[in-house]
Amino acid sequence: MALTFAKPDRRLDITVDRTGRHVTVAASGRIDLATETPWHEAVMRSCTATDDTTRVTVDLTAVTFLSWASTAVLLRAHRACQRRGRALRVVATGAVLTGLHLTRLHEDITVTPAHRPTQTTRPRACSGWLIA
Repeated sequence: MALTFAKPDRRLDITVDRTGRHVTVAASGRIDLATETPWHEAVMRSCTATDDTTRVTVDLTAVTFLSWASTAVLLRAHRACQRRGRALRVVATGAVLTGLHLTRLHEDITVTPAHRPTQTTRPRACSGWLIA
């Protein structure tokens, strides 16, 4: 009997939106060693641009995995924003938010928890007990 393992989905979609002097870099998918480079470039380009940007938001709410090594990108982005008088805010949820707190990154960078819409489900009519 042979075991087969599912390969992780390596897709990463990145969007950069500008509204006035506010830039939002949103990612969707996995951010790890294989996909970090385009995300790193988009974040750093937004933080170091020579324009009138005053605030950069990194939206990680649709990220399913953020590697520990990739958190260093956020710290570099924070420092780049500070040097240019910009504010950096990271929005995250779930396991990504937990990882940012475990690395204590929230002590240096503004990390805002995103609230997922609550799903309204009907209560189940049964309990977890097996009655014989």
